[in-house]
Amino acid sequence: MFGPNVMGRVVALLLALVLLTACGGGSGSQPASTPSPAAAGNVLGVIVDAGPSGAGYNVNRLYTTVKVCQPDGGLCKVIDHVLVDTGSTGLRLLSSALGSSVGLPRILGKAGLPLLNCAQFVDATYAWGPVVTSDLILGGQAALLVPIQIIADREFDTAPGSCAAGGTAITDVKSLGANGILGLGLFKEDCGSGCGSNVHNGFYYTCTDPSCAATTGAIAALSQQVRNPVSSFASDNNGVVIELPPVGAAGLSNLTGSLIFGVGTQSNNQMAPGSVVLFGDAWGYVSTLLGGTNQPNNFARSFFDTGSNGLFFDSATIQLCAQSQDFYCPASTLALSATLVGANAAKASVGLAISDATPLFTDGSKSAFPGLAGPIGESSIFDFGLPFFYGRRVAIGLAGRSSSLGTGPYYAF
Repeated sequence: MFGPNVMGRVVALLLALVLLTACGGGSGSQPASTPSPAAAGNVLGVIVDAGPSGAGYNVNRLYTTVKVCQPDGGLCKVIDHVLVDTGSTGLRLLSSALGSSVGLPRILGKAGLPLLNCAQFVDATYAWGPVVTSDLILGGQAALLVPIQIIADREFDTAPGSCAAGGTAITDVKSLGANGILGLGLFKEDCGSGCGSNVHNGFYYTCTDPSCAATTGAIAALSQQVRNPVSSFASDNNGVVIELPPVGAAGLSNLTGSLIFGVGTQSNNQMAPGSVVLFGDAWGYVSTLLGGTNQPNNFARSFFDTGSNGLFFDSATIQLCAQSQDFYCPASTLALSATLVGANAAKASVGLAISDATPLFTDGSKSAFPGLAGPIGESSIFDFGLPFFYGRRVAIGLAGRSSSLGTGPYYAF
């Protein structure tokens, strides 16, 4: 993990890149367009499909459309196929997707030079680029004067070593599998109060001179940090509810669902009676006790992350794929039982099915595959990626914001 607010990976182990090599031709079909926002003002349509043009073959990627505007009623641009990621915080757009038609004002560091942001993800990728101010329209909701990150801006193309740290830079739609990342996780800012006092925080940097030939660590006030746009809504601002249809074991070519803003604020974002509410610890984690694999693992750092395309946890007994050591390929579908425990001692028992991922390396037609899983490389982590969300209604409660379910951070389903 790379900090309390960057808990999940944007693309768990970048399945898009693995399959681009293995399948060949997966990018030949035209992906479905992201859906128009639903009629209700607090609902944004989401879709799982093959991804934007040029992204190759993608599996279990949840996309939506955002409208990005210059502050105070300026020019706007609609950007589709933005990855919905409940494991990170804030909107991050590829510079190539935003283009030059909508100029957004840069946020400056203490010395009056551009403030730069580094977001590191557990698949060893990182996003680097300047922080700018934008007005955002998500469905019928507006978030004004929100700091966002522009990824791979050519004016700032060299990340410091502390950001790159042996990882791979996200530079274009092919390396990301999307046009951007919409981080709707548990926290309001991507770093928090620590970045307001500690220069060497690992998240924020600034140029050392106007040419930006080099950078140095920088403090960033909460008002300057890349922010979860939901926290800036005038209403429906205490979290989100994600609702997706079930997916059969064989998978689907695409599916649509809903991203609903607010938890318990309107009739359409209520949770059903009897829903379990798992409060996260100070870092947002819950615990998972996993059975069925002959290992008494207690995954103390567990989280729910639509930005990950599988269920990711380490197992000494589940067979890895011959085509890729990044995914599991059991001889037959493996049924596991898991007990999730929140910081409030609430418990939820869930069943998990791990399927052989081999068909994905030969058949590029399935964009939704519920049994995809793989190792994560850390014995204490369980990443409940997008497959967990299929057939469920899941609430993500923002830290410090109250609802009928309690005060976040929490997960409910």
